[in-house]
Amino acid sequence: MSISRVPFSRTHMTIYDTVDFFEREIFLKSGIKTVTTSTKCITNRVLLRNVISLHNNTGIKNTSQIKSMVQQIKAGSDVLSPTGLPNIKLVKTNPDDWVLFDGHHSMLAYMLAGRKYLDEIPHLIVEDEKNVFVSDKEICVFFGEHPTRLKEGNWREYVINWQAPKKKDQLQKRIQNNMGELLDSLIIQD
Repeated sequence: MSISRVPFSRTHMTIYDTVDFFEREIFLKSGIKTVTTSTKCITNRVLLRNVISLHNNTGIKNTSQIKSMVQQIKAGSDVLSPTGLPNIKLVKTNPDDWVLFDGHHSMLAYMLAGRKYLDEIPHLIVEDEKNVFVSDKEICVFFGEHPTRLKEGNWREYVINWQAPKKKDQLQKRIQNNMGELLDSLIIQD
């Protein structure tokens, strides 16, 4: 299973900057084609359905892409970025909350293919250098140019819809609270 943990230095970069730096300056320069990390015994498995999504179902644009990914997974291939890093990227905001900030289509595909736990899929975790948890303020970067409308701590009430025109409100009230509710709200037929 491809799992990578990337330390996040809040004094110099956003979480997105950290991922870009890791991919460009460490992963690609290493010559490694895929990230493989052995995992220690997992005592608290993370249920994919409980991972917090940053989109409602209106933010999921391409269900045919998800169907194609499901076929790829069932055929034995993982869904990775063109560079070989996992598409699925997460942060942890407290001991119980995982937030998916990239790879919603990929995670939905793994869920449709029958995967139930985070340790069953390739993913990349960005963690704080000191205490593993990312603050509410740092989560606001996931809302693009809209974080000024968020008050500290209330990001959980909103999602971002990149499909909405910029002139319309891309920042929307949260309807689906997690990946399970998001999956249940979508109609994806074979």
